[in-house]
Amino acid sequence: MARVTDGATGPAFGKPARVSPSGLSSRGRGDQPAGAPVRAQPARPAARLARPVLPRRASLAVAAAVQFLKDVRAEMNRVAWPDRQTVVASSLVVVFVLVVTALYLAGWDVILAEIFNRLLKP
Repeated sequence: MARVTDGATGPAFGKPARVSPSGLSSRGRGDQPAGAPVRAQPARPAARLARPVLPRRASLAVAAAVQFLKDVRAEMNRVAWPDRQTVVASSLVVVFVLVVTALYLAGWDVILAEIFNRLLKP
């Protein structure tokens, strides 16, 4: 596939040309008039040593966990908690329904066990 170019300046796509603070391109001296003083290119900064990744990730995880716990606390403060009387009444209803259901299932278990014992007894 052919690359699109804008003529003599090179490819139109890709890395843009570096421009110095004076607005001149740093591709070479082709843009500068003959006899113009050569501007020194600023020295590149020394390569920085790579920092360990783990502490930053760990600190981000800790910060996220702390924010989550703050959000949980704020949400728990917004909950409309029932009073003690409502909790006791609801608990009694749950225990009553549990006992009735257990007795119902136990009754069917005894009835079906007796039926199968009589059918399968030789």
